[in-house]
Formats: sequence, structure tokens, C-alpha cells
Amino acid sequence: MRTFSDLNEFNSTVIEWEGKTLKTTQDPNVTDEGDMYTAPAIDAAGNEYVLVWKVIDPEITDESSICDWDNPVGVTLVK
Repeated sequence: MRTFSDLNEFNSTVIEWEGKTLKTTQDPNVTDEGDMYTAPAIDAAGNEYVLVWKVIDPEITDESSICDWDNPVGVTLVK
């Protein structure tokens, strides 16, 4: 797994959440239902999270604009 310092806006989705910077460690993947994207993420302390984004419009084919990537609808601390 890549470390927090290895990740940046060119190889990760980077968001600010409750005063912390979170960086995805894998590309977001669409859920089986097709209405959400999820991705694992970490913060600078090494805590692990799962981020969830809602699909804005299922007709959009450009994944760069299919979700509001700066504003996930869910952030769950895993450990």
C-alpha cells in the first residue's frame, strides 16, 4: 500500500474532512447498484477510512464529473 506522503492530487483523490486531509489509496469503484462510488483512504496519522460518493447523474459517462469528488456523502473511520 502506498504511504500518505506518496499520494497526491495526481495519483489520489484528496479531500479535507473534519480538519484532516484524506487521500484515497485506490481508485474509487462504482458499487454493484451503480449509484455510489467507494474507495479506501488514509490520513497523515495512518488511520484508514472508507469514502463514499453519490453518483450525480447515471447518464454521465465521464467519471471525472460523475460525482462531487471533493464532497463525499460518507466517511467512515475503519481503524
